[in-house]
Amino acid sequence: MTSSRLGLVLSLVACLAASSFAAPAIAQEATNLGTFKAWTAWKGRDANGEMCYISSQPEKSAPDGVNRSPIHFLVIHRKGLGTKNEVQTLIGYPFNTSGAGASATIDGKTYPMVTEGEAAWLASAGDEANFVAALKAGSALVVKGTSQRGTNTTDTYSLGGVTAAMTEIDKACA
Repeated sequence: MTSSRLGLVLSLVACLAASSFAAPAIAQEATNLGTFKAWTAWKGRDANGEMCYISSQPEKSAPDGVNRSPIHFLVIHRKGLGTKNEVQTLIGYPFNTSGAGASATIDGKTYPMVTEGEAAWLASAGDEANFVAALKAGSALVVKGTSQRGTNTTDTYSLGGVTAAMTEIDKACA
């Protein structure tokens, strides 16, 4: 994992621990650009400069009763680094490190993810543009992972509003 991704994860975890669901403030201060059904668009800055991102929390998580930190799915444009469509999830627990990976599935198409700590990214950065296109066209996103304790979890997200939220950050971080 790159040091900028690790720094992003540490910032997210610290900010999420401090709030229930204000902005998962990747940046020191993030401005809410609007909430579009299940997705919220944000704009802020981090050590690398201006950034915009969308975030959502799952509609349902299984199994019930598992103790987890706040769970979020994000798509990030980091203007300061010249990157767009970085796909990331914060799963709310440390992932199993013995090779049990995570995955994100949109309407039946599965994308493998790589994990570190409580975060996961698409295994291939080359899949990010296609993944975002599938998000916009899809109806549901399902994220699966395995915790350090061996608990298999499934988080289901609505994709209602994702296109409008992406349009907002595309404009804000053009």
